Amino acid sequence: MTRSPVLVVIAALACIPAFGGGDVETTPDGCRVTWDGNPVLSYHASPGLPKPFVHPLCTPAGHEVTLASPPDHIHHRGLMFAWGSIAPAGSPEGYHLTFWGEEGDPSTLGRIVPAPNVPLRAEAADGVVRLVAHNEWRRNSDDLLVLRERQEIVVYGPYKGRGLLLSWITEQTPPMDIEIGPTPGRDVSYYGLGLRTPLDMDRGQTIDSNGRVGIDQCYGDNADWCAYGSDVAPARGFAMFDHPSNPRHPTGWFVMNDFGYMTASLPAREPFMLRAGETLRLEYGVLAFDGGLDRRLIQDAYDWWLLLSS
Repeated sequence: MTRSPVLVVIAALACIPAFGGGDVETTPDGCRVTWDGNPVLSYHASPGLPKPFVHPLCTPAGHEVTLASPPDHIHHRGLMFAWGSIAPAGSPEGYHLTFWGEEGDPSTLGRIVPAPNVPLRAEAADGVVRLVAHNEWRRNSDDLLVLRERQEIVVYGPYKGRGLLLSWITEQTPPMDIEIGPTPGRDVSYYGLGLRTPLDMDRGQTIDSNGRVGIDQCYGDNADWCAYGSDVAPARGFAMFDHPSNPRHPTGWFVMNDFGYMTASLPAREPFMLRAGETLRLEYGVLAFDGGLDRRLIQDAYDWWLLLSS
């Protein structure tokens, strides 16, 4: 049954919690966010890191849903955003530059680093915690500037006592035409906003907004949201939301549970062209929740997030 938009708004407004309690403190490579003194997330970005990322990301009960740089995939850094197949204009045929991987030929590797003389802005105000960073995507071999990025993370705080909700916004502008490609050899790309789970969350379950259940059903599905959960104690999970303003909404989802991983992938199946001077804006929501997969909780949080997000 299709829900009335008016009822959706009323229901979402009714469960908005009293704001307050969000705080942020600087760290040597970024900042740490707490809510009522409890850990929420840590944001990491510095010239010495290959890309910005969030780890840990915690549920309201303080349980982590992220894993950073495990030995099998050191480039999996918690909650992160990166493209893995960029072809700048004028590149040789077949050439691709990756900001996803972190090992290999420097001429095909890039890094995402803070823009010089533009410090991270981190503040708690108006009931949210807001982080704003300006980054440069550069090729390792010759420092070629491929993208300028404005990155914003907005932490909205606890939702219904079970979920921690945030927005991840990226605005990317290239100085030359670029093609953002899907993952070579994959039928569904895992480039975009991705999250790697802790080892005890491996072999988890997935659901999405289309009513699909299971990795095989959700893999590659185009949906408003997708969620991953584990019943191993402490039971917990996370959901990602695709904003209706994003290109190619609803997005394609890459999911797997050999180890827990999910990506909201703009180039899920085909390249995306971005012209010189144009800005690609993408906004996603992330909900880190306690307990098992709960379709109603996730859908209600998605509806609430749409009201709060830009």
